Amino acid sequence: MTGALRSLVRTPARIAAVAGVTFTQLVRMRLFLVLAVFGIGFLALQFLPYQGQLGVEFRGVQQLQLIKDIALGCMQLFGLIFCVGATALLIPRDTEDRILYTILCKPVPRFDYLAGKAVGVLALLLVMLLMMDGLMSALLYLREGSLTTEMQLALQHQGIAPAEMGPYLEQIHAAGNTWDTQRAVLVMFLGYGVLTTLTLLFSCFTSGTIVSMIFGLGAYFVGMFQGQLFTAITATGQEGTSPFMQNLQLVVSLLLPDFSLFTVADTAAAGTPLGWAMVGSLALIAAAYMLIHLLIAAWIFAHKEF
Repeated sequence: MTGALRSLVRTPARIAAVAGVTFTQLVRMRLFLVLAVFGIGFLALQFLPYQGQLGVEFRGVQQLQLIKDIALGCMQLFGLIFCVGATALLIPRDTEDRILYTILCKPVPRFDYLAGKAVGVLALLLVMLLMMDGLMSALLYLREGSLTTEMQLALQHQGIAPAEMGPYLEQIHAAGNTWDTQRAVLVMFLGYGVLTTLTLLFSCFTSGTIVSMIFGLGAYFVGMFQGQLFTAITATGQEGTSPFMQNLQLVVSLLLPDFSLFTVADTAAAGTPLGWAMVGSLALIAAAYMLIHLLIAAWIFAHKEF
């Protein structure tokens, strides 16, 4: 019992060590070059012809909305590609470089190794998302300030008194960078954490990187439309859902989360409130799925021959 407790106490240190190696491996792949493309794309937003035909009372809102939509869309696309691509490369790369054999020869539990890999991927993803979010926030702040000044001058030219400008200016502030937007980025990160551990689970029993990526992307899209899929299947029956379909839906829901729960960026960008209670609930759901995926992956990994 003492040995088991001692091993459990050392688990965070082992996970952190594997995560550090994984983080370094991914950095050497020069994935940070994506940030350069992201930054150049943001600079190009300054020169787009922003809805010049709209009235002055809506023009500023549309500009900020466009910036947020493009930025959050880029984050979603990057997170999807990064989580699936980077995670699918980890175990095959360690096997080719024979790092895997060196690690597993030491007293490193399979769960700690896999958890460290997932943490390393998520650490680099978090860094890159924070940088992208910083670029988005800076651009929104600059545009919001300039648009506020432009709108004040335009409304003053139309003869609107300063006391009556409040509703128009409030629309600009609401369309800018709000806490709801930041919470949406956090929820996006939680969803990609689940996708990372799920792709890692697939890579434990698939035969190559490409197959793992196909499984990961397929699971993501099935999870995105999970509710509609089972609703359509159930609708074909005459007398409700059969026991087989109920059990199938339970198994699929246990392994594949409803990824549409984590795609709240569009609603937040549109101004829909996103409270901390909802974020906390989604964080618990994400943590539960990640733990389930890692436990199953560790069991498969322990019975796999290399």
